[in-house]
Amino acid sequence: MRADYKYLAGATAANILDDMVAILTGETNIASLSASCNKGLTTIESQIPPGWTLHDGSAGLNAKVIKAPLADDATRFKFVEVNTNTAGSIITKVFEDYNATTHAGTNLCYTSDVANSNQRMSTNTAGTIHICSSARFLLLAGMSNGLWGSVTNAGPSGCFERTRQCAWDTVAAGWPPFLFCNLGDLTATSNGLSAYAPRYMDRTRTTLNGSSAPLYGFTGPFGSDGSNSQLSVFKMFAQLNGIDQRVPDESGGYVTPFFPISFLNYSTMPEAYGEISSLCEVWALPQGVASNLDVLQKGGLDFICLQGSTSTKMFAVRKG
Repeated sequence: MRADYKYLAGATAANILDDMVAILTGETNIASLSASCNKGLTTIESQIPPGWTLHDGSAGLNAKVIKAPLADDATRFKFVEVNTNTAGSIITKVFEDYNATTHAGTNLCYTSDVANSNQRMSTNTAGTIHICSSARFLLLAGMSNGLWGSVTNAGPSGCFERTRQCAWDTVAAGWPPFLFCNLGDLTATSNGLSAYAPRYMDRTRTTLNGSSAPLYGFTGPFGSDGSNSQLSVFKMFAQLNGIDQRVPDESGGYVTPFFPISFLNYSTMPEAYGEISSLCEVWALPQGVASNLDVLQKGGLDFICLQGSTSTKMFAVRKG
């Protein structure tokens, strides 16, 4: 699902919250959205279902919790508290578990509750919230007062499910295969630090969570410079810059390569914990090949380009 949610000047935090949660849980009738919505300009594409359901509608003032099942175990979920109670911000707190009776979550992804890592919003001027989701992920990118994305490093952010790459990371073992990531951090940080998991295991079988569970984004062979850059997405952008980025296709033309995004932490495990691109359809692009909100094709499918940290660094996200 992809929505361009436009809100009016003077919109309320409560209305914006209600509208976002409605869209993420399946609402396609724009006329049913609140008085804060600019219904003439808002669009919703839902060839892919949004994938989330309401879990706790009373999580706090201007806060609701939604959930989506895991790809390999539909009895377990990712939990995201969508919160508009911080002035000027939309915060998506990512939890491993959430008790809808006590209104309390377990194993919060570090920084997912920090305004600077989340999205901009205004209740004074008109603005836009770009919403992309499926049962595998939830991504927001805000535009208000001419400013894009997160306050820190100006990128989209949200909850992303990853594959399980480590032998010990099985469904039966119950490790949560998802994370919070600010994609702007991923393009701006030389060592690739951009994400946190609810919890994971290190090589000594110690469970790490909170600030002790950072993850670094990388794109396979690109970015190695011998300085613990972990083959970071940042280094890929730096190295694939200033040259023709297109690659030959099967019909004599050229296409833009899409790079998968994996996450690891070299100081805790000498193996990637998994990648998000095959599940979430979120990919890194070479630098300088597209502009924000451009549409590119991969495998006959449309992808929307979303900016991370600068106007030349883009991610491709499945459109609709």
